[in-house]
Amino acid sequence: MADLRKKRKRRSARSARLIPLLPSMLTTLGLTFGLASIVTSISLRGEFSEQWLFNRFWWAAAFIGMAVLVDMLDGRIARALNSESRFGASYDSLCDLVSFGVAPAVLLYVWGLSDYGKPGLMAMLFYVVCTALRLARFNVQFTTKERRVFTGLPSPMAAGLVFSPILLLSEFQITTIPIMESFYLFCMPIVGLVMVSEVPCRKFPKIERFGPFSTLVAAAIITTALITNPGVVAVSVTYCYFLLELGRCAWNIALKVKSRDNSPEPLAGDES
Repeated sequence: MADLRKKRKRRSARSARLIPLLPSMLTTLGLTFGLASIVTSISLRGEFSEQWLFNRFWWAAAFIGMAVLVDMLDGRIARALNSESRFGASYDSLCDLVSFGVAPAVLLYVWGLSDYGKPGLMAMLFYVVCTALRLARFNVQFTTKERRVFTGLPSPMAAGLVFSPILLLSEFQITTIPIMESFYLFCMPIVGLVMVSEVPCRKFPKIERFGPFSTLVAAAIITTALITNPGVVAVSVTYCYFLLELGRCAWNIALKVKSRDNSPEPLAGDES
């Protein structure tokens, strides 16, 4: 009996040591998805059939989408287990640089930016540098300024703006035209600038704010939509979030300017 109790205690102690490692294990899984996307994108160089290219582009974009889903989980699990740490935040940012900086840039360069030569390479490099700066700033202020609101566009959403149209086009096997590729040539630097800007971006609502039944219904709808039309869901979520946050920021700036214009001017000689 005593030996059985000792074995149970040792097992519980091992479980207690392994549970805090779960967020870092998920972060490693996200890094693996990012690396898988890079490898898939690199293998796209050469002469292949159109069907094969659509399939490979879809997987290269889908791996980044999987990394986004994992990234949404690891932070929440770390907070739920009360295992947040500086190491975990730094490790997560390093992995995010690969999954949401390098992987989307490589995918987009192979998909179309390489046709533009040096301007395409400059757009790709600028996006990666902005992602690194965004994540470095987040590391410094994730416990203070960015505890409740992001400063600048979060890197997973920036990656979503890049990979989701490619996922959608590959899903429906739509052949790209030069205007689509040129759109990204100007879009990539803009997305990079919004990432390093001071634009406040709201975080997604917490699950605790909704009831258990409502959460299950929403999860069922989202899961079904992701399985049947992942490209449509990815484009809808990322671009709606991006446009709504930019619109909200512009609206707040307009309200501040209006209130400043309507404020009474101080009389001459008034020192108050």
